[in-house]
Amino acid sequence: MTPVADEAARIHELHAGMAEALDADRKKQEINDAKMRAVAQRVDYDQFCHLVAGAHLKPVKPIDKDTAARDFNYFVMPAARPVALPATVETSTSLAPPAAAHAPGSAPGAAALRVPKSGLDFHKAWRRQCKAQPARVAYLRLIDAQLIPTLFQAEFEPDILDGIVASLDELLAAVPDGGAGAADERDAATVGAEFALRVAAALETGGADAERLGDEVHLAASWLHALPEVNKFGLAREFCDERTHAALGRIFARLRARGCGKLPRGSDRLQRELKELLAHGALDEVAVKY
Repeated sequence: MTPVADEAARIHELHAGMAEALDADRKKQEINDAKMRAVAQRVDYDQFCHLVAGAHLKPVKPIDKDTAARDFNYFVMPAARPVALPATVETSTSLAPPAAAHAPGSAPGAAALRVPKSGLDFHKAWRRQCKAQPARVAYLRLIDAQLIPTLFQAEFEPDILDGIVASLDELLAAVPDGGAGAADERDAATVGAEFALRVAAALETGGADAERLGDEVHLAASWLHALPEVNKFGLAREFCDERTHAALGRIFARLRARGCGKLPRGSDRLQRELKELLAHGALDEVAVKY
């Protein structure tokens, strides 16, 4: 790629990223405004959901017909215009960035994940860079469970709770060879009994499979223990998706499976921590909060 085409691609990517960030901030503000209006009007739950779902809708006045369909350039930087390439450059060369760089859950996006400094950082990265299960699990691993309540001091949206729980459910539902499995829709008792067999097999064979399963169980237990301490957790739990409650039942059933506390964790400290997290009394106290 020539320097001219490379510069055009860079500008195109920068413009698209800033446009996406501004659009996400605008939608977030619209949703927050809709929630405040719904609370002020004292509407019921169904009306609240309708107001929030239609937060982005705006009436079009007759005088705005000519301007309503115009593209919004966000007033940040001019839109990237096509650049005339020299005759020596092949016409098949595209100015747009490679599609793989923008693919949801692609390896470059997951590799670019950083430990969030605030809940806002988490929300942005979760919605933009963690659109696939592997990227979401990798992002959850970056965060120290003890810092989760401090991280979400300002806000904690219901859809974020839905995404975290769904990711943990899919993680524990993965098949033994490491492939990702879809979230299980069976009842919690069946899922728990099946997981107990998987734990027993891992403990018997040992090795990498047992280590990986212990890490997954530890990750899920740590997040479930920490999330109820988050600010506005009660509100997020109240308005979360119904499927989230079913997923939570399956996760707790797996964590209660016999032998989970004996899974290897690589160090004595982590081993003790896992046993404390999976103690029946501790799990029961946490389950009540959900």
